[in-house]
Amino acid sequence: MKIKGLYNMPGSKFLWYRWTEGDKRYAVSLKTDDMSEAVKKIGEMKAGRLAVSWEQGAAPARTMATKVVDDYFTMAAGRSKKPMRQRTIKVAKYVLLKFLHDNNITSVQEVNFSKMEAWLAELKKSGRAAETLNRYGNILRPFGTYLASKGLIAAGSLDVPERGATGRKNWLPWPVVKKVIADAKDPDLKFILYCGFHTGLRKSEILAARVFWFDLPAGLLHVQNEPETGFILKDRENRPVPLTDDFKEFLAGYLAGKDPMSYALRPEDNGKGDYRYDFKRVVASHFKKCGVTSTTHDMRRSFASNLVSRGMSIYKVAKYLGDGIVVVERSYGHLAPADREINSLLS
Repeated sequence: MKIKGLYNMPGSKFLWYRWTEGDKRYAVSLKTDDMSEAVKKIGEMKAGRLAVSWEQGAAPARTMATKVVDDYFTMAAGRSKKPMRQRTIKVAKYVLLKFLHDNNITSVQEVNFSKMEAWLAELKKSGRAAETLNRYGNILRPFGTYLASKGLIAAGSLDVPERGATGRKNWLPWPVVKKVIADAKDPDLKFILYCGFHTGLRKSEILAARVFWFDLPAGLLHVQNEPETGFILKDRENRPVPLTDDFKEFLAGYLAGKDPMSYALRPEDNGKGDYRYDFKRVVASHFKKCGVTSTTHDMRRSFASNLVSRGMSIYKVAKYLGDGIVVVERSYGHLAPADREINSLLS
């Protein structure tokens, strides 16, 4: 008997069933490889006698396990101290739902710290990078602690995998940066490059930048939160960044006539999700034409690396980046010029 929507999921030993409600698509594991039992379960689901145990797609199934995940993120986003940003929630939710899915968990009572550690160990065996395992562990641990605090699971701890040794991070020296910017003919592309290489903005910050952020008379860029649009800075602190003379000169023409409240870069929405406009491909194509190896985030690294290597204090660079001093010291401290005051020992 052929049932529409019944199929074999690659990598799963169970039969799966998918269907559409309105504009949302669902897929659930039937937890059986027996065809007759699968058909029976589908009939019970349609009749409302069998609850959905898992879902994939646009809308979450309201099972006990996934509901608690939703409750956890509602709490995290609403807490008064360091509420979780929506972009962080999106990534963390993917990890937690993947954990539930990979372990066939349908009830909160099936969650425990040992299962989390075993899952991370399996991912390690499959070749996942140490950085990924560390990130996943740091998402799982507070979730487990939250469940334990609510009395939903037994208290415990999770040994989060280490990040692993950090290799050399790519950045472009200043003469190369100047050529890359000079070779950009499109004004929008040039604006993106200036923002990354001259002010160290993240991709999300470049896209969120409004015309009034750029105070040309004062020579400052005011990077700031935009709560009304949902844009929140990573460290949640507004910060000023000095504008170079070259960037100021470019901005005088680029921003001329634009509404101060409008976005500096392409105010229209491309309707494709997180970003109003995804310039990753445009920037990558330009780097390729210039014959340099770089990414959009390498522009930020280049900004910090060039400043530190020219003697600017770690404290100032950290302020401009919106990062902690310890983080900047760890990432860029080795580039600082040798301190010749050591010769005071000889006097």
